[in-house]
Amino acid sequence: MTMSEVWPLLRPLCRKLALLGWASSAAGMAAGLAVAIASGTRLSPMMSTLQLVATLSMALSVASFVTAAALQPRARSQARSQAAVKHGRIAPQGRELQLDYGSEFPATVQAFLLGSLAFLAGAVAFACAGLVLQSGPSVQSVAFCQVFLLGAAASGFTFMLFSKVAPRHTEP
Repeated sequence: MTMSEVWPLLRPLCRKLALLGWASSAAGMAAGLAVAIASGTRLSPMMSTLQLVATLSMALSVASFVTAAALQPRARSQARSQAAVKHGRIAPQGRELQLDYGSEFPATVQAFLLGSLAFLAGAVAFACAGLVLQSGPSVQSVAFCQVFLLGAAASGFTFMLFSKVAPRHTEP
């Protein structure tokens, strides 16, 4: 299942929020990389502004992804929906959106979870590197941590959003 097959399954508002989250993540990552690469041992006023932009972008990204994931309902389990139609009954209230948790997500959706874990490992590595420095965390290690955390948040929340609508593969 490709992104072009999952994308139409999302509500229009959730699509717009996801696009806002991805755009603000990209802006935050660019600002964070600019700080990490171009700053010296101290932050100039321009670099401090870029650091603030990166922080605000992270907050906007997380807020938009959380809102999109909260507004997107889970897809009905196909087997349950077919059984309800076949027997002419509706599922009990509160159970109409349950999925079979023993099945797997498509590889495209699983890749976002793996990407999130990889970004998170990078953030932990830079955080640990900053902590072992004699002078404490440098501006660069903090900026790189921020970049990796933004990547982890964008990938993780994209997984969360797409996992709600992607059909799962079941073993025969």
